[in-house]
Amino acid sequence: MERPRLKETLTALKRDAQRYGAGWATHAGFWVGLSYRIRRLRKFGPFPCRLLLPLDLLLGIARRMRSDSLIAASVPVGPGLYLPHPNGVFVNPMALLGADVALFQQVSLAEWQGKAPVIGDGSSIFAGAKVIGGVRVGRNCKIGANVVLTQDVPDDSSVAVAAPVVRARGPRP
Repeated sequence: MERPRLKETLTALKRDAQRYGAGWATHAGFWVGLSYRIRRLRKFGPFPCRLLLPLDLLLGIARRMRSDSLIAASVPVGPGLYLPHPNGVFVNPMALLGADVALFQQVSLAEWQGKAPVIGDGSSIFAGAKVIGGVRVGRNCKIGANVVLTQDVPDDSSVAVAAPVVRARGPRP
């Protein structure tokens, strides 16, 4: 695992904030990302970063009050993490996330049989989707709502669950 550096962390935080636009300071998703990045820097960064413990604890408390999401500090996440609705997001400690990844509410990136997902740059995973095992999601992919993904997805692809159309019987009012 590559050790995080302070300069890289600050650059990533700046890119994260840009993804949220003008209201970044009040967005719950930004605070979840900030909490993750500070915890990662404190745990795996250079020795002086160990002094970030009080800030890490405060951000962890604030994160738990605003959201029930969990991104393990061991997960390498590229800059531009976007969590528009961060409630219920779970990222397994073995997963890998590229730059400019968007994860919506109730997304799970789960380990199966010792393997975890790898999400490519610029990909979006929408509400309720589950990515399980050693699945590789390519760059610029869209994984639709409530998809349970167990196979690789090539670059620039979309995956969706097609809902059946049910017609009502009789005349419509």
